[in-house]
Amino acid sequence: MSLRTRLILLSSVWVLLLVIVFNVTIYFYILRNSTTAETKLLWNKAQIILRNPYSRQPDNWGDPDLLAEYNEPDMLVRIIDTEGVIRASVSTSDRLAAYPVSYKSGYGSAMVNEFGVRMLFVQVPIRAHGYQLGTLELGKSLNVMSEWLKLLGTGLYMTSGAVLVVALVSGYFYTRVLIRPIGELLDTMNEIRKKRYFVTLSPRYASAKDELGRLGQTFNDMIETLKEQDARQKQFVADASHELRTPLTVIESYASLLSRWGGERPEVREEAIQAIQSESVRLKGLIHSLLRQAEFERGEELPKQPVSLIPLLQETAGRLAMAFRREIRLDVSEGAEPVCLGSEEQLKQLLIILLDNAVSYSDGPVLIGCREQGREIVLTVADQGIGIPEEDIPHLFERFYRVDKTRQRRSGGSGLGLSIAKQIVDRHNGTISIQSGSGAGTQVEITLPRAIF
Repeated sequence: MSLRTRLILLSSVWVLLLVIVFNVTIYFYILRNSTTAETKLLWNKAQIILRNPYSRQPDNWGDPDLLAEYNEPDMLVRIIDTEGVIRASVSTSDRLAAYPVSYKSGYGSAMVNEFGVRMLFVQVPIRAHGYQLGTLELGKSLNVMSEWLKLLGTGLYMTSGAVLVVALVSGYFYTRVLIRPIGELLDTMNEIRKKRYFVTLSPRYASAKDELGRLGQTFNDMIETLKEQDARQKQFVADASHELRTPLTVIESYASLLSRWGGERPEVREEAIQAIQSESVRLKGLIHSLLRQAEFERGEELPKQPVSLIPLLQETAGRLAMAFRREIRLDVSEGAEPVCLGSEEQLKQLLIILLDNAVSYSDGPVLIGCREQGREIVLTVADQGIGIPEEDIPHLFERFYRVDKTRQRRSGGSGLGLSIAKQIVDRHNGTISIQSGSGAGTQVEITLPRAIF
């Protein structure tokens, strides 16, 4: 069963149930009030009869005209003594007269429904000198009310049927309007699956201010995100393929050269081995950078833990200074103990990337600065090297971007370092900027939120 059919049936059933409850309530409300009104009329008539002292004396109950003046159509009036014997009676309805005699010692009323005709009875005690002498019983056949209630019931039944038909017809049309955006969404998804390209939902269904409109807008936002990720993935694969092609081509060329001339010419063999080894190391570093880049692009949640930056800076700077045999100075404000929330491993990788670039493109000391500035921590890595042309600075954080081929040959870089550094800073909710110029050195400034305890 389709969703549309289920919605039509469900809404129609609910409407029908509400109408039935409403009609039943109306029916019994009218029945109750009509019965109460008729009962009051009989009580009043009984009081009128008993106001006559003649009717309260047992010696007069044998008079055939005792109750004649109270006779009305569809009416029963009778007096019953304490033995349950009818002493006086007048009636215009055989059905009422055939109602079983019942002596009651107090007031009472009863509604009897026989063969579709309602009969109402009331009993009033007849008392004298503190003793009950008998019971005055009045009965009335509610023919008019019964007919009227039949008409009311028929009308309510017809109303329920009409409401059901209207509910089904209106449900057909409003569910058509309701389901149309969902059907359009399904068609769009099937089109994406079959044609293998991203398609957004029509603004007609994504601009509404209701839940379906928000669903369409969310779907379009998701498709745009997938398109961006797909474009980034394709670009990443293209860039990676391009970068991997060069070292593999070099290795293949020198391996071919080695197989042809390596046995006869030692100098060729030595050159080929060194080239293959160099390109293998470069290829290994490139693959490692690509894996790190892919790891960041997966968007895994960053582990949140306090990281004390001073010990991290001291340890990283000391190890790289020894590895590169270069002077790396650490300038920290006295008494400062900056702490941020994030990943110590990623922050260490960030420092290694920046220090590696600084050492690779300069010959003098490298300076690391760290200071607290309000609710932020400011890190700087500065060198006095060859600098970066101003026109290249906006592109430095793009993947595989290099300022020139000389820098590539000198450092063996892959062009991924600053891109990874930017993603690390972004994941720590910080910012990174570069100030440089040709021959003027380079300074990288990073701001990170300070941990508040």
